[in-house]
Amino acid sequence: MSKKPTFACQFEFTPDNRAVVIALLGKLDPEAVEELHPQVQEVYRAGVRRFVFDLTHLEYAGSLGLRLLVGLANQVRGEGAIAVYRPTEAVLSMLTMTKLTQLLPVHLTREEALAAVHK
Repeated sequence: MSKKPTFACQFEFTPDNRAVVIALLGKLDPEAVEELHPQVQEVYRAGVRRFVFDLTHLEYAGSLGLRLLVGLANQVRGEGAIAVYRPTEAVLSMLTMTKLTQLLPVHLTREEALAAVHK
């Protein structure tokens, strides 16, 4: 019997390659951050500065996961943007409690989030 993965991510670039939508599924725990961080940095090195995170299926975001998002927001400051959309109740609670909604704007739809990073 194989163990079900606790985390998965899917990257989808916009047609103009100016932004990427990253769907996060499962739990953004330390092992997930270890997997996700190099992938995000590779996209950054390729020139993308607009990141949208789809949190529809993210069950949990630990402190390292939140730190990854904050670090990326700081990294793209002045030349890009980050937005998140449709966080689960648990993740929205964590973002609100840590006051990260001020740094990581939360949107209801993918379209709103993409529009926000293209301002």
